[in-house]
Formats: sequence, structure tokens, C-alpha cells
Amino acid sequence: DGCRQALTARGAAELQDLRERAAVPLALRRRVGVASLVPGSGCTTVAVELARFLSSARNDRVRFVSAQGPSPRPERGLEGTSVETLELEPPEGPADVEAGWGRHRASSDRYDLTVTDWGTSPLARIRDLAEHSHVLCLVTTAERASIQHALDIAAAIGERTRVVLVAVDVHRRAGIAAEKLVSRLPFPAVLVRHDRALGAGAARGLDGVRMLRLGARVIDAAAGISAPPVPAPVPAPTAMFAPVATPVPAPGSASAPELVPTAASARHQAPTSPRVSPQAPA
Repeated sequence: DGCRQALTARGAAELQDLRERAAVPLALRRRVGVASLVPGSGCTTVAVELARFLSSARNDRVRFVSAQGPSPRPERGLEGTSVETLELEPPEGPADVEAGWGRHRASSDRYDLTVTDWGTSPLARIRDLAEHSHVLCLVTTAERASIQHALDIAAAIGERTRVVLVAVDVHRRAGIAAEKLVSRLPFPAVLVRHDRALGAGAARGLDGVRMLRLGARVIDAAAGISAPPVPAPVPAPTAMFAPVATPVPAPGSASAPELVPTAASARHQAPTSPRVSPQAPA
């Protein structure tokens, strides 16, 4: 009973912390892009649910922009919320992205947060989409290879845009190993699952606790609290860390042995400069 109460208290404390982080005020208007790396990973559902959550958890004025054109799918609707929707024609290249955002900018001063559903985008366009976002949610499936691919992309575009990885367990097969993998990535990430009731026509597509985690991570990134993604360190060759023998003076010599610094001592002596990531333009 004591263990169960401790777990319950820890869970309640985590939920309270997530709610507070998701409600942190933002000094400037922020643009949150949502793009998927592979078709069928749930990008539109993530974008819609994120816009719905942010409008309910915050006092901000939220706009949902669809860059995929109109869609008949029921989960696309945001009826009953304060979210305003804007539908753009699916962009074919950087010029189309600029033209579409011209429509948004004409009235963007009325909105504190903009969530844009970019849909499935080829790798060549991900960088262009990141230029139009302060935070980019990369949506992928919950398989290890897909998560690794997203990590590589995040490391490449993370110099200018904060990245949040959303691994969607579309088929509800991800287990403890997937949970640990996502939790240990070197940038903000969350594993979400489709609601079992979605197939029966449920209005909500993702479970609430994980959406709370996603919302908190997105606001952390938008507020500049979370660190930008960094590439995983590459192990150095073993030979670099081989022990270096100290020379021994010849018999009868009065000279002291010259100390040869090892790779480990060189690391401690060489100062490191902090990495500063430039922020995306407001």
C-alpha cells in the first residue's frame, strides 16, 4: 500500500508539473509546425489534438493552419473550441510556402499561437518548413529505425529551430523498450498512442496524459527552456586512450623524466566553450 501511494503521489506531482509548464506565458507570438516523415504516422491527428489542447490549457488565441487543403476526415474538425482554422493549398515548394504564409501573416497579429499541419513532407522540404516555425514537431512511427531517422533530421535542423519528436504508436505495439528509447533521446520527445475508441468514431484521437506531456514539451521549446537537439557523440578510437609510457632517464642522468600528456589529461586541461544555438526569428 505504501508503494502504491508513493507511485500515485509521484504521478500526481508529474501531472501538476506538466500542467504548469503547459501554461507558462509566452512573451512573443510563436509558430508551431507539425510535419510527418512517413505517410500514415498520424500527423494530422497530432496537429489537431495539439491545437485543441493548447486552446484549452492556455489563455492564448490559437489558430490551426492546414497546409494540406480541405479534408473530410472527422478528426479534422475543431468544432466546439475557440481555435480558428485556415486552410491553404498543399505547398509544392518553398515559393508556395511563402505565398501561403503571406495569407497567414495578413491576420497573424490576432493569434498568440499558430499550429500548422504540414502533413507528410520530403526530407528536402523539412528544412524549408523549419524556417517558418519556432518549434517543429517531427511526427514519426514508433519503430526504432523511424526514430533514428528523426533523430538525424533533428540534429541537422536544430541549429535554428527547436525540435520536438512525436513517436506515434499507430498500431499500439510499442512496449517498455520503446518508452525508454524515446525518454532517453537527446532532445524533447514523447511517445503517444492512438485512442482505442478512435475507430468507433471518438472525437479525441490521442490519450490525454501523453498529450499533456507533448503540450508541455512544445511550450518548453517555444519559451526557449528546452535545449536544442545535439548529435549523439561518436566514440573515439581506442588507440587514442591507450596509456602513454613515461620515459625513464638513463642510469646516472640527473634530468627528470618529461611528462607526456595523455588524451584524458588533455581533455581536462582544454577549456570548452558553451554551445549557443541561435534563436528562430519572432
